[in-house]
Amino acid sequence: MRNYVCYLSICMLFIISSLPIQAGIKNTPTESEICFEGEWNTKTRSLSPIPFTASISGDQLILECTSPDYDINITIVNANGQPVWQCDIAAPEASFVSIPLDSLPQGSYTIEISNNYGGYLQGIFQL
Repeated sequence: MRNYVCYLSICMLFIISSLPIQAGIKNTPTESEICFEGEWNTKTRSLSPIPFTASISGDQLILECTSPDYDINITIVNANGQPVWQCDIAAPEASFVSIPLDSLPQGSYTIEISNNYGGYLQGIFQL
């Protein structure tokens, strides 16, 4: 019985001592959202709701599109205005795009998204 009580005491001590560590891990932000500004025009010549959401998760920028109906151009520009990443994406593949950021140094960047109908969005993010 004495060993059982000692075992329970050790288990409780371990559980209680790990609580602050777990709480710190849960509150650590692992993903940050990117807000877009601009107008998204389509071939109907009317303004459409912004169909894109973007977030940074680890060393990846994740871009999702709710209506991937048009080919898009994505450019990432550094704080000096120089393009550091650029890609043309065909309509079907535009629904989910993962952009590696591990080769970029820390700093401020702008993601620019455009289509052939005059749609243009931009969002600023930090690394």
